[in-house]
Amino acid sequence: MTEQMTLTDAYEQVYSAAARMLWAQQGPDWRDEHESEWPTARRKAWQHLEQALRDAEKALGSPHPGETSDPARHLISRRGPGNRPLAFDEAVLDWKQRLDADPGFLVERQEPYPDYYMEPGACVIIPSSTYFATIGIFPELFHRLAPGRPAVTIGSGATDLCVVAHEAADALRAPLGIATPTPHPGKAPWIASVSRPVSDLPDLPERFETLRRAAWSAAEAMPSPEELKGTLDFTVELSAAQAAADIQRMLAGHPAPAWREEYEQIDPTRHSVVGLVSGPEEDAKPVSFEKCATDWRGLNAKGSLPWTPEEYQRQYYPDRGETQNVVISATRALVFAEILDEYAARLTPGRSTGLIHYSAYEIGQFLLWRIGRELSDHVGF
Repeated sequence: MTEQMTLTDAYEQVYSAAARMLWAQQGPDWRDEHESEWPTARRKAWQHLEQALRDAEKALGSPHPGETSDPARHLISRRGPGNRPLAFDEAVLDWKQRLDADPGFLVERQEPYPDYYMEPGACVIIPSSTYFATIGIFPELFHRLAPGRPAVTIGSGATDLCVVAHEAADALRAPLGIATPTPHPGKAPWIASVSRPVSDLPDLPERFETLRRAAWSAAEAMPSPEELKGTLDFTVELSAAQAAADIQRMLAGHPAPAWREEYEQIDPTRHSVVGLVSGPEEDAKPVSFEKCATDWRGLNAKGSLPWTPEEYQRQYYPDRGETQNVVISATRALVFAEILDEYAARLTPGRSTGLIHYSAYEIGQFLLWRIGRELSDHVGF
């Protein structure tokens, strides 16, 4: 930290680095003493840091009716009850409740022979190639909504990508009798053009001191990247150890980044924030938005549009080689469509998102480890 930094800048730098460290651990097992294999002191230090970040979010207050939806704090493709922004945790609760209440789509029938049959209107059948392309949004959204991610404005190269994502959402809705095409979610009038800073807090000096101390203790309790590489400790993610080292350097007054992309070549205004591509005669390079859209459309072209059976149809048996299509329930198809719309809204060219608040942590866990993992299991991942 430098003497020239304002209090606001210093707070946001530490906030970003601290949120990044907690997110980089991938999962929240460290919260539970019965699940965590961490030393008690480290686990409690992380819990204390997380509480400091949550307290800051709570101090910003709950969304009010008529308030614009902030991409750094809220879902932006939907609104909550009473025309108010839909907070990340509210969106997750809504999706979980709908998935838990899902009645499914298989019905046991005796005709034309005993088996389980797919009920018309209760499921959506998707060609495997199309399905494979579509589930790629989950790791991307997990990284895009990473707590602590710095502010970004999406470039013009995402024009087709956000269109194909919304088309995919409508393609899931259409077989269920929902009128399509629907309005593009990125054009919703309620989306804020400027995000509220994480530092827009009462008593900022005191909150900064609390955060600084909590971040130092949590980072100090972690092994260094060098120490981690020399052990068989698989309870700590290397990226989390790297983030902890960055926090310690930062708070000791040395230059250190608050945020690191998965690969330094990635520019989040122009590229996917997940992975690189390479060829036999070129070095690895980031995946451009244009390439993402082209690849997605190419896989779509290999199959038909999603559909629902017009009459009871025997279920598919992948273990018998029936892998040309993937079937998901109507409930899951509609939740998936809403997530696709959120992806499309966030990758709309010109969309500006401020530093992602820590309240996004749980939606990331839901997208990657709940519905993302569930839907990916259909293709063997």
